[in-house]
Amino acid sequence: MKYRFIIICSIYLLVTSCSNDGRGYEYMPNMYRSPSLETYGKNKIFNDSINARKPVAGTIARGYLKTFNYGPSLEDYLLAGEHAINPLESNSDNISDGEALYSMFCEHCHGPDGAGGGSITHPIYSVVPYYNDDKQKRRSGTTMSELKSGHIFHAITYGLNAMGPHASQLTETERWKIVLYVQELQKYSNE
Repeated sequence: MKYRFIIICSIYLLVTSCSNDGRGYEYMPNMYRSPSLETYGKNKIFNDSINARKPVAGTIARGYLKTFNYGPSLEDYLLAGEHAINPLESNSDNISDGEALYSMFCEHCHGPDGAGGGSITHPIYSVVPYYNDDKQKRRSGTTMSELKSGHIFHAITYGLNAMGPHASQLTETERWKIVLYVQELQKYSNE
């Protein structure tokens, strides 16, 4: 009788354990087999992949610029110089904020007054453009002292030559504030 009970229990366990498609029981199956979603691809969770994923408040969102819709190409750089307008008012508060941001992100290469001479003295970075440069033509067809706000914002956003992009470090508003301060440096350097 004792052996019969053990045999029946063994057969029952053997039959019931094979009915779960071979994977056994899982405590949280969604954790083991989560759906694979491409970052910017379409999927069945977000039907509209661009508008459904709003960025988290306070983060720097990639590709969600409200005031600047230009890509990283040379053509877009030139278009930005012609058409992009700084949405911020040029007042003392915005310029002083831009100065503080400039000292944190730009001064180490471009120097305190925009004439180079920052703390970076590596041979690759030895030719830092001066904001008072009125001789050498840049890719915009103008000199550094004639660059428009769109050119400067584009260079901060996408980088230029040895300068890397700062879009992941600065919000859109912070970049426009730096542009205001750099334009003040251009005026100062031209006098």
